[in-house]
Amino acid sequence: MSQQDLAAAVAAAPPGPGPEALRRALRGPPGRVALRLAAPDGPARRRVAIALLAEAGRSRVGVVLETATGELLLTEAEAAAARQAAEGIAALIGLAPAVLPLPEAGPALMDLPAPVPAVLRMDAPPAAGVEALADSAPWPALLRREEVLCIAPGVPRRLALLRLRVVREALAAHLGAAAADPDLARHARERLNARLLAALADPAARDALLGGAPPAPLLLDLPLALLPDAPAMAAEEPAAAPALFAAIPLAEAMAEGLAGRAAALRRAGWGLAVRGLDAAALALLAPEALPGEALLLRWSPALVARGVMAALRRLDPARLVLTGCDGEAALAWGLGLGIARFAGPGIAALAAATRMAACRHAAACSRAACVARAAAVAAEGRVGCRDPGLLAAALPPEADP
Repeated sequence: MSQQDLAAAVAAAPPGPGPEALRRALRGPPGRVALRLAAPDGPARRRVAIALLAEAGRSRVGVVLETATGELLLTEAEAAAARQAAEGIAALIGLAPAVLPLPEAGPALMDLPAPVPAVLRMDAPPAAGVEALADSAPWPALLRREEVLCIAPGVPRRLALLRLRVVREALAAHLGAAAADPDLARHARERLNARLLAALADPAARDALLGGAPPAPLLLDLPLALLPDAPAMAAEEPAAAPALFAAIPLAEAMAEGLAGRAAALRRAGWGLAVRGLDAAALALLAPEALPGEALLLRWSPALVARGVMAALRRLDPARLVLTGCDGEAALAWGLGLGIARFAGPGIAALAAATRMAACRHAAACSRAACVARAAAVAAEGRVGCRDPGLLAAALPPEADP
Protein backbone atom coordinates (compact mmCIF):
# COMPACT_ATOMS: atom_id res chain seq x y z
CA MET A 1 0.00 0.00 0.00
CA SER A 2 1.52 3.34 -1.06
CA GLN A 3 1.46 6.48 1.05
CA GLN A 4 -0.77 8.05 -1.60
CA ASP A 5 -3.31 5.21 -1.32
CA LEU A 6 -3.30 5.52 2.46
CA ALA A 7 -3.77 9.27 2.34
CA ALA A 8 -6.62 8.91 -0.15
CA ALA A 9 -8.38 6.28 1.99
CA VAL A 10 -8.10 8.43 5.11
CA ALA A 11 -9.30 11.56 3.34
CA ALA A 12 -12.29 9.79 1.77
CA ALA A 13 -13.59 8.36 5.05
CA PRO A 14 -16.85 9.91 6.30
CA PRO A 15 -16.91 11.70 9.66
CA GLY A 16 -17.79 9.83 12.83
CA PRO A 17 -16.15 8.01 15.77
CA GLY A 18 -15.67 4.78 13.83
CA PRO A 19 -13.77 6.21 10.85
CA GLU A 20 -11.81 8.48 13.19
CA ALA A 21 -10.61 5.42 15.14
CA LEU A 22 -9.51 3.88 11.84
CA ARG A 23 -7.68 7.07 10.88
CA ARG A 24 -5.72 6.94 14.15
CA ALA A 25 -4.86 3.29 13.56
CA LEU A 26 -3.63 3.90 10.02
CA ARG A 27 -1.41 6.78 11.09
CA GLY A 28 0.49 4.58 13.55
CA PRO A 29 3.82 2.81 13.01
CA PRO A 30 4.10 -0.44 11.02
CA GLY A 31 4.19 -3.79 12.79
CA ARG A 32 0.71 -3.53 14.31
CA VAL A 33 -2.33 -5.52 13.17
CA ALA A 34 -6.11 -5.23 13.07
CA LEU A 35 -8.51 -8.10 13.77
CA ARG A 36 -11.64 -8.58 11.66
CA LEU A 37 -14.32 -11.04 12.77
CA ALA A 38 -17.44 -12.21 10.96
CA ALA A 39 -20.69 -11.41 12.76
CA PRO A 40 -20.92 -13.71 15.82
CA ASP A 41 -24.01 -15.89 16.13
CA GLY A 42 -26.08 -14.60 19.05
CA PRO A 43 -25.65 -11.84 21.61
CA ALA A 44 -23.71 -13.96 24.12
CA ARG A 45 -21.01 -14.91 21.62
CA ARG A 46 -20.92 -11.29 20.46
CA ARG A 47 -20.20 -10.14 24.02
CA VAL A 48 -17.44 -12.72 24.41
CA ALA A 49 -15.81 -11.59 21.16
CA ILE A 50 -16.02 -7.89 22.04
CA ALA A 51 -14.47 -8.49 25.47
CA LEU A 52 -11.51 -10.42 24.08
CA LEU A 53 -10.96 -7.97 21.22
CA ALA A 54 -11.03 -5.00 23.60
CA GLU A 55 -8.51 -6.69 25.92
CA ALA A 56 -6.15 -7.34 23.01
CA GLY A 57 -6.28 -3.71 21.88
CA ARG A 58 -5.80 -2.15 25.29
CA SER A 59 -2.05 -1.51 25.05
CA ARG A 60 -2.50 0.35 21.72
CA VAL A 61 -5.81 2.00 22.71
CA GLY A 62 -7.43 0.02 19.91
CA VAL A 63 -11.18 0.45 19.42
CA VAL A 64 -13.68 -2.34 18.74
CA LEU A 65 -16.00 -1.32 15.90
CA GLU A 66 -19.17 -2.96 14.59
CA THR A 67 -20.22 -2.61 10.97
CA ALA A 68 -23.69 -2.37 9.51
CA THR A 69 -23.49 -6.09 8.69
CA GLY A 70 -22.54 -7.10 12.27
CA GLU A 71 -18.84 -7.69 11.65
CA LEU A 72 -16.47 -6.76 14.48
CA LEU A 73 -13.16 -5.00 13.94
CA LEU A 74 -10.38 -4.25 16.41
CA THR A 75 -8.68 -1.20 14.90
CA GLU A 76 -5.17 -1.94 16.17
CA ALA A 77 -3.20 -4.20 18.50
CA GLU A 78 0.28 -5.53 19.02
CA ALA A 79 0.79 -8.66 16.93
CA ALA A 80 1.34 -11.01 19.90
CA ALA A 81 -1.77 -9.80 21.76
CA ALA A 82 -3.82 -10.10 18.58
CA ARG A 83 -2.72 -13.70 17.97
CA GLN A 84 -3.62 -14.64 21.55
CA ALA A 85 -7.05 -13.02 21.22
CA ALA A 86 -7.66 -14.72 17.86
CA GLU A 87 -6.89 -18.12 19.38
CA GLY A 88 -9.15 -17.45 22.37
CA ILE A 89 -12.05 -16.30 20.19
CA ALA A 90 -11.68 -19.33 17.93
CA ALA A 91 -11.73 -21.65 20.95
CA LEU A 92 -14.65 -19.99 22.69
CA ILE A 93 -17.08 -19.16 19.88
CA GLY A 94 -15.83 -21.19 16.93
CA LEU A 95 -14.98 -18.21 14.70
CA ALA A 96 -11.42 -17.26 13.77
CA PRO A 97 -10.70 -13.54 13.25
CA ALA A 98 -8.65 -12.46 10.25
CA VAL A 99 -5.34 -10.83 11.21
CA LEU A 100 -4.69 -7.80 8.98
CA PRO A 101 -1.34 -5.98 8.89
CA LEU A 102 -1.33 -2.23 9.40
CA PRO A 103 -1.17 0.10 7.60
CA GLU A 104 -1.28 -2.18 4.52
CA ALA A 105 -4.92 -3.15 5.14
CA GLY A 106 -6.02 0.48 5.31
CA PRO A 107 -8.10 0.81 2.13
CA ALA A 108 -10.05 -2.40 2.79
CA LEU A 109 -10.85 -1.31 6.34
CA MET A 110 -11.94 2.13 5.21
CA ASP A 111 -14.43 0.46 2.85
CA LEU A 112 -16.28 -1.30 5.70
CA PRO A 113 -19.98 -0.33 5.82
CA ALA A 114 -20.79 2.23 8.56
CA PRO A 115 -18.38 1.18 11.31
CA VAL A 116 -19.36 2.46 14.77
CA PRO A 117 -17.98 1.65 18.25
CA ALA A 118 -19.38 -1.68 19.43
CA VAL A 119 -21.70 -1.45 22.43
CA LEU A 120 -22.26 -4.32 24.87
CA ARG A 121 -25.99 -4.96 25.11
CA MET A 122 -27.71 -6.98 27.82
CA ASP A 123 -29.88 -9.96 26.87
CA ALA A 124 -32.00 -9.62 29.96
CA PRO A 125 -33.10 -6.54 31.94
CA PRO A 126 -31.15 -5.87 35.16
CA ALA A 127 -34.18 -6.94 37.19
CA ALA A 128 -33.66 -10.48 35.93
CA GLY A 129 -30.66 -10.68 38.27
CA VAL A 130 -27.26 -12.24 38.00
CA GLU A 131 -28.65 -15.74 38.56
CA ALA A 132 -30.87 -15.49 35.51
CA LEU A 133 -27.93 -14.20 33.48
CA ALA A 134 -25.72 -17.07 34.65
CA ASP A 135 -28.47 -19.62 34.01
CA SER A 136 -29.06 -18.31 30.48
CA ALA A 137 -25.36 -18.23 29.55
CA PRO A 138 -24.25 -20.44 26.63
CA TRP A 139 -21.84 -21.90 29.11
CA PRO A 140 -19.69 -24.16 26.88
CA ALA A 141 -18.59 -20.94 25.15
CA LEU A 142 -17.54 -19.56 28.54
CA LEU A 143 -15.38 -22.56 29.46
CA ARG A 144 -11.87 -23.55 28.49
CA ARG A 145 -9.98 -26.85 28.73
CA GLU A 146 -6.45 -26.69 30.10
CA GLU A 147 -4.04 -29.61 29.88
CA VAL A 148 -1.93 -30.40 32.94
CA LEU A 149 1.00 -32.50 31.72
CA CYS A 150 3.23 -34.81 33.70
CA ILE A 151 6.78 -33.97 32.62
CA ALA A 152 9.77 -35.57 34.31
CA PRO A 153 13.25 -36.62 33.17
CA GLY A 154 13.31 -40.02 31.50
CA VAL A 155 9.53 -40.54 31.80
CA PRO A 156 7.09 -40.42 28.85
CA ARG A 157 4.95 -37.32 28.96
CA ARG A 158 1.31 -37.92 29.81
CA LEU A 159 -1.83 -36.01 30.65
CA ALA A 160 -1.97 -35.77 34.45
CA LEU A 161 -5.17 -33.69 34.80
CA LEU A 162 -7.66 -31.99 32.50
CA ARG A 163 -8.79 -28.68 33.94
CA LEU A 164 -12.09 -27.06 32.99
CA ARG A 165 -12.26 -23.36 33.83
CA VAL A 166 -14.70 -20.49 33.42
CA VAL A 167 -13.02 -17.74 31.37
CA ARG A 168 -13.57 -14.69 33.56
CA GLU A 169 -13.35 -12.17 30.72
CA ALA A 170 -15.96 -14.07 28.72
CA LEU A 171 -18.27 -14.37 31.73
CA ALA A 172 -17.86 -10.66 32.50
CA ALA A 173 -18.92 -9.81 28.97
CA HIS A 174 -22.06 -11.92 29.41
CA LEU A 175 -22.90 -10.44 32.82
CA GLY A 176 -22.49 -6.84 31.68
CA ALA A 177 -22.75 -4.32 34.52
CA ALA A 178 -23.19 -7.08 37.12
CA ALA A 179 -19.59 -8.20 36.53
CA ALA A 180 -18.32 -5.05 38.25
CA ASP A 181 -19.49 -6.47 41.60
CA PRO A 182 -16.97 -9.18 42.62
CA ASP A 183 -19.50 -10.96 44.83
CA LEU A 184 -22.06 -11.15 42.03
CA ALA A 185 -19.42 -12.33 39.56
CA ARG A 186 -18.26 -15.03 41.97
CA HIS A 187 -21.87 -16.15 42.52
CA ALA A 188 -22.36 -16.40 38.76
CA ARG A 189 -19.21 -18.54 38.41
CA GLU A 190 -20.48 -20.84 41.13
CA ARG A 191 -23.82 -21.30 39.35
CA LEU A 192 -21.99 -22.07 36.11
CA ASN A 193 -19.82 -24.62 37.90
CA ALA A 194 -22.92 -26.22 39.39
CA ARG A 195 -24.33 -26.58 35.86
CA LEU A 196 -21.02 -28.05 34.76
CA LEU A 197 -21.08 -30.66 37.53
CA ALA A 198 -24.58 -31.70 36.50
CA ALA A 199 -23.51 -32.04 32.86
CA LEU A 200 -20.45 -34.10 33.74
CA ALA A 201 -22.71 -36.59 35.52
CA ASP A 202 -24.43 -37.27 32.18
CA PRO A 203 -22.19 -39.45 29.94
CA ALA A 204 -23.54 -37.97 26.69
CA ALA A 205 -23.15 -34.39 27.87
CA ARG A 206 -19.70 -35.15 29.26
CA ASP A 207 -18.49 -36.61 25.95
CA ALA A 208 -19.87 -33.60 24.07
CA LEU A 209 -17.99 -31.22 26.35
CA LEU A 210 -14.72 -33.11 26.39
CA GLY A 211 -14.65 -34.54 22.88
CA GLY A 212 -14.62 -38.06 24.34
CA ALA A 213 -13.80 -39.73 27.62
CA PRO A 214 -10.85 -37.94 29.26
CA PRO A 215 -7.76 -40.12 29.83
CA ALA A 216 -7.04 -38.34 33.12
CA PRO A 217 -8.95 -37.00 36.14
CA LEU A 218 -10.80 -33.72 35.74
CA LEU A 219 -9.84 -30.64 37.73
CA LEU A 220 -12.63 -28.11 38.40
CA ASP A 221 -12.48 -24.78 40.23
CA LEU A 222 -15.15 -25.25 42.89
CA PRO A 223 -16.04 -23.62 46.20
CA LEU A 224 -16.50 -25.81 49.27
CA ALA A 225 -20.24 -25.20 49.08
CA LEU A 226 -20.46 -27.27 45.88
CA LEU A 227 -18.57 -30.27 47.23
CA PRO A 228 -20.82 -33.23 48.12
CA ASP A 229 -21.37 -34.46 51.64
CA ALA A 230 -18.90 -37.30 52.03
CA PRO A 231 -20.64 -40.60 52.87
CA ALA A 232 -19.87 -42.30 56.14
CA MET A 233 -17.18 -44.91 55.45
CA ALA A 234 -14.84 -46.86 57.63
CA ALA A 235 -11.45 -45.19 57.84
CA GLU A 236 -9.71 -48.40 56.88
CA GLU A 237 -11.58 -48.68 53.59
CA PRO A 238 -9.21 -48.14 50.65
CA ALA A 239 -9.47 -44.78 48.92
CA ALA A 240 -10.63 -44.80 45.32
CA ALA A 241 -8.48 -43.14 42.69
CA PRO A 242 -10.09 -39.71 42.19
CA ALA A 243 -11.87 -39.19 38.90
CA LEU A 244 -12.42 -35.52 39.74
CA PHE A 245 -10.39 -32.98 41.72
CA ALA A 246 -12.08 -29.93 43.24
CA ALA A 247 -9.73 -26.93 43.29
CA ILE A 248 -10.97 -24.77 46.18
CA PRO A 249 -9.87 -21.16 46.80
CA LEU A 250 -6.92 -20.61 49.10
CA ALA A 251 -9.10 -18.66 51.56
CA GLU A 252 -11.44 -21.66 51.97
CA ALA A 253 -8.53 -24.07 52.44
CA MET A 254 -8.11 -22.70 55.98
CA ALA A 255 -11.56 -23.96 57.05
CA GLU A 256 -11.59 -25.89 60.30
CA GLY A 257 -11.95 -29.63 59.90
CA LEU A 258 -11.23 -29.59 56.19
CA ALA A 259 -8.44 -32.17 56.42
CA GLY A 260 -10.86 -34.75 57.78
CA ARG A 261 -13.45 -33.90 55.16
CA ALA A 262 -10.79 -34.21 52.45
CA ALA A 263 -9.95 -37.71 53.60
CA ALA A 264 -13.62 -38.72 53.52
CA LEU A 265 -14.05 -37.23 50.06
CA ARG A 266 -11.00 -39.13 48.87
CA ARG A 267 -12.56 -42.39 49.97
CA ALA A 268 -15.63 -41.39 47.90
CA GLY A 269 -13.52 -40.79 44.78
CA TRP A 270 -13.04 -37.02 45.07
CA GLY A 271 -9.63 -35.38 45.20
CA LEU A 272 -9.01 -32.00 46.79
CA ALA A 273 -6.74 -29.29 45.38
CA VAL A 274 -6.02 -25.75 46.53
CA ARG A 275 -5.77 -22.87 44.04
CA GLY A 276 -4.49 -19.33 44.43
CA LEU A 277 -1.04 -20.17 45.78
CA ASP A 278 1.60 -17.72 44.55
CA ALA A 279 4.80 -16.06 45.70
CA ALA A 280 2.96 -13.51 47.85
CA ALA A 281 0.87 -16.18 49.58
CA LEU A 282 3.93 -18.35 50.26
CA ALA A 283 5.49 -15.48 52.18
CA LEU A 284 2.49 -15.33 54.54
CA LEU A 285 1.53 -18.92 55.32
CA ALA A 286 2.87 -22.40 55.95
CA PRO A 287 1.97 -24.21 52.69
CA GLU A 288 2.79 -27.63 54.15
CA ALA A 289 -0.24 -27.25 56.44
CA LEU A 290 -2.68 -26.88 53.54
CA PRO A 291 -4.99 -29.88 52.97
CA GLY A 292 -5.43 -31.80 49.74
CA GLU A 293 -3.31 -33.80 47.35
CA ALA A 294 -2.59 -30.98 44.88
CA LEU A 295 -1.49 -27.38 45.40
CA LEU A 296 -1.80 -25.16 42.33
CA LEU A 297 1.20 -22.84 42.35
CA ARG A 298 1.08 -19.85 39.99
CA TRP A 299 4.38 -19.30 38.18
CA SER A 300 6.14 -15.94 38.36
CA PRO A 301 9.82 -14.94 38.54
CA ALA A 302 9.15 -13.88 42.16
CA LEU A 303 9.13 -17.56 43.13
CA VAL A 304 12.94 -17.59 43.11
CA ALA A 305 13.12 -15.28 46.16
CA ARG A 306 14.95 -16.83 49.12
CA GLY A 307 12.02 -16.77 51.55
CA VAL A 308 9.63 -18.24 48.97
CA MET A 309 12.07 -21.02 48.10
CA ALA A 310 12.45 -21.86 51.79
CA ALA A 311 8.68 -22.34 52.07
CA LEU A 312 8.57 -24.46 48.91
CA ARG A 313 11.34 -26.76 50.13
CA ARG A 314 9.12 -27.75 53.07
CA LEU A 315 6.63 -29.18 50.57
CA ASP A 316 6.61 -32.53 48.85
CA PRO A 317 7.03 -31.48 45.17
CA ALA A 318 4.67 -34.31 44.21
CA ARG A 319 1.84 -32.17 45.64
CA LEU A 320 2.60 -29.18 43.42
CA VAL A 321 1.13 -28.26 40.03
CA LEU A 322 2.93 -25.31 38.43
CA THR A 323 0.35 -23.26 36.51
CA GLY A 324 0.80 -20.29 34.19
CA CYS A 325 3.96 -21.73 32.62
CA ASP A 326 4.72 -19.40 29.73
CA GLY A 327 8.08 -20.64 28.53
CA GLU A 328 11.25 -22.59 29.15
CA ALA A 329 12.23 -20.60 32.26
CA ALA A 330 9.10 -21.71 34.14
CA LEU A 331 9.51 -25.34 33.08
CA ALA A 332 13.21 -25.43 33.97
CA TRP A 333 12.57 -23.85 37.37
CA GLY A 334 9.82 -26.35 38.16
CA LEU A 335 11.86 -29.35 37.07
CA GLY A 336 14.76 -28.11 39.20
CA LEU A 337 12.47 -28.11 42.22
CA GLY A 338 11.25 -31.64 41.47
CA ILE A 339 7.79 -30.59 40.23
CA ALA A 340 6.36 -32.96 37.62
CA ARG A 341 2.95 -31.42 36.76
CA PHE A 342 2.73 -28.29 34.62
CA ALA A 343 0.05 -26.14 32.94
CA GLY A 344 -0.06 -22.85 31.06
CA PRO A 345 0.26 -21.45 27.54
CA GLY A 346 3.76 -22.86 27.09
CA ILE A 347 2.56 -26.32 28.09
CA ALA A 348 -0.43 -26.09 25.74
CA ALA A 349 1.97 -25.28 22.89
CA LEU A 350 4.20 -28.21 23.88
CA ALA A 351 1.22 -30.59 23.92
CA ALA A 352 0.12 -29.34 20.49
CA ALA A 353 3.61 -29.83 19.06
CA THR A 354 3.72 -33.37 20.47
CA ARG A 355 0.30 -34.19 19.00
CA MET A 356 1.22 -32.80 15.62
CA ALA A 357 4.42 -34.87 15.50
CA ALA A 358 2.25 -37.99 15.78
CA CYS A 359 -0.73 -36.79 13.69
CA ARG A 360 -0.91 -37.92 10.07
CA HIS A 361 -3.05 -34.86 9.26
CA ALA A 362 -0.64 -32.31 10.75
CA ALA A 363 0.31 -30.85 7.37
CA ALA A 364 -3.20 -29.41 7.07
CA CYS A 365 -3.10 -27.85 10.53
CA SER A 366 -1.09 -25.27 12.48
CA ARG A 367 0.13 -25.27 16.05
CA ALA A 368 -2.05 -22.27 16.92
CA ALA A 369 -5.14 -24.04 15.56
CA CYS A 370 -4.28 -27.22 17.47
CA VAL A 371 -3.87 -25.24 20.71
CA ALA A 372 -7.20 -23.45 20.17
CA ARG A 373 -9.09 -26.67 19.39
CA ALA A 374 -7.64 -28.42 22.44
CA ALA A 375 -8.84 -25.54 24.62
CA ALA A 376 -12.38 -25.58 23.21
CA VAL A 377 -15.22 -27.01 25.24
CA ALA A 378 -17.95 -26.10 22.76
CA ALA A 379 -17.97 -28.73 19.99
CA GLU A 380 -17.86 -26.10 17.27
CA GLY A 381 -14.50 -24.94 18.59
CA ARG A 382 -13.01 -28.33 17.63
CA VAL A 383 -14.32 -28.25 14.05
CA GLY A 384 -11.51 -28.86 11.57
CA CYS A 385 -9.58 -31.41 13.62
CA ARG A 386 -9.23 -34.63 11.61
CA ASP A 387 -8.04 -36.74 14.54
CA PRO A 388 -10.49 -35.91 17.37
CA GLY A 389 -9.40 -38.94 19.38
CA LEU A 390 -5.83 -37.68 19.55
CA LEU A 391 -7.10 -34.17 20.37
CA ALA A 392 -9.22 -35.47 23.25
CA ALA A 393 -6.31 -37.53 24.59
CA ALA A 394 -4.06 -34.41 24.61
CA LEU A 395 -0.96 -36.53 23.91
CA PRO A 396 -0.27 -39.64 21.83
CA PRO A 397 0.46 -42.84 23.77
CA GLU A 398 4.02 -43.01 25.11
CA ALA A 399 4.90 -39.44 24.17
CA ASP A 400 8.65 -38.87 24.12
CA PRO A 401 10.14 -37.45 27.33
